[in-house]
Amino acid sequence: MESKSASLRKAQAPLSCHFCNKQAVHWKCEECDVFMCTSCKGKIHQRLKSIQDHEIVSVSDIWKDNPPRRDVASEVISSVFNTYTTTIPAINSLLCSGDDFIYYMYSSKQEKSRLIKGKMLKSSIRILQTLEKRIFDIAVNKEGEILFNEMANNEVKILTDTGEINTVLDTSPLTLLSLHVNKDNELIAGLRDQGPSIPITDFSVRQVIILDGEYKRKVVLETDKKGRKLFSYPARIKTDSKNVLYIADIMDENKAGRIVAVNTNGRLKFTYNGSTDGQSFFPHGIAITPSDNIIISDWNKNSLHILNSRGELLGLHFVDKEYNIEFPNSLCIDNEGYLLIGSGLLIDSDARIYVTKIAERFM
Repeated sequence: MESKSASLRKAQAPLSCHFCNKQAVHWKCEECDVFMCTSCKGKIHQRLKSIQDHEIVSVSDIWKDNPPRRDVASEVISSVFNTYTTTIPAINSLLCSGDDFIYYMYSSKQEKSRLIKGKMLKSSIRILQTLEKRIFDIAVNKEGEILFNEMANNEVKILTDTGEINTVLDTSPLTLLSLHVNKDNELIAGLRDQGPSIPITDFSVRQVIILDGEYKRKVVLETDKKGRKLFSYPARIKTDSKNVLYIADIMDENKAGRIVAVNTNGRLKFTYNGSTDGQSFFPHGIAITPSDNIIISDWNKNSLHILNSRGELLGLHFVDKEYNIEFPNSLCIDNEGYLLIGSGLLIDSDARIYVTKIAERFM
C-alpha cells in the first residue's frame, strides 16, 4: 500500500473520483487507499463491507499535513527554566497535572522505591504524598486519583488523596505493564503473557487494552490487519488529541526498542526505530505537545527526539552536551507548556527534574 505522502505526490495534478471517475476528489480512505468525491463517499464507499473501522480523511487536511520536508533540527528545547533535585536515584515515571502538581516514582530492589506526589514551588518540591512500594508505572485520572501497578502484581490500584488504596482491575493471567489515562478518562494498559519477556514467539501474547469507565475491556490491540503482532513489550503509553496511541516498545534484553503508533481501531500508523545512524534506540519517556508532535527521550544517548504525527523526525537534541542533562528517563508537559524531564540512573545519585522550554516551532 502506498504511503500518504506517496499518494499525495500523485495528487498534485487534478484527481478524479476512484468510483465515478468524474467528480473532483474531497476525501481519501486510508485503508482502501482511494480518493473519492463526496457523493461516492456516501453512496458507494459507505456500503462496502467491513468499512466501519476505515479512516476517512479530508484531502485538504492531507495537503496541509504534508509540507515540504525540512532539515532535522538540532534543538528540541531552547532553555532550562528551573531544576529540582530529588531524594531518589532515578525518575522512572513522571506525570504533570494542574496547579503545579507532579507525580513521580522510582522502582528497584533497593529500599528507596517509592511513588511521590508533590507540588512544584519556586525552589523546591513540596511533598504531599508518598507510597513506598515497587511500582512499574503510574497514571492519573481526571479526578486526581493515582492509578498504579506494583512489580510482579497484575492488579491496577487507585491511591486516593486520603491514602486509601483500592483495587479496580486484575489482568491475570496476563502480566500488567504500562498504564495511561487518555483525554476521555479511559484507562489504557500494556499486557504480556507470563514467562520470559524477550524474545517473543508466535505463541506470545502482547496487548494494549483500552477500558471503559467501569474498567471493562473496550478495545484490545494485539495484531495489525494482516495478523502481525503490533508490540513486543509495551513499556510506556501516551495518547494525542485524537487518541492515537504511542507506545515505547522494548525489543531486546538491553531495552533497545522503538515507538509504535497505532489507532484505536488497530491500524498501524508508523513505527520509529530512532535516527538513521544505525545505532540502537532506547526510548522510554514520551510527551505529546499541544500540536500533537511527539517527544521521546533516549536515556542511553542522553537525547530527545521529536516526531510529527506521521512519524517523521523533526528534531534530535543531545541534551547532555548543552544542558548537562544525563539519563533522561521520563517526560511530561505541564499546563503552561513546559517540558519536564526526569533524569537519573546511578544508585548513589539524586535524580533531578528539569523544567525546560520547548522550541517554539514544535509547540
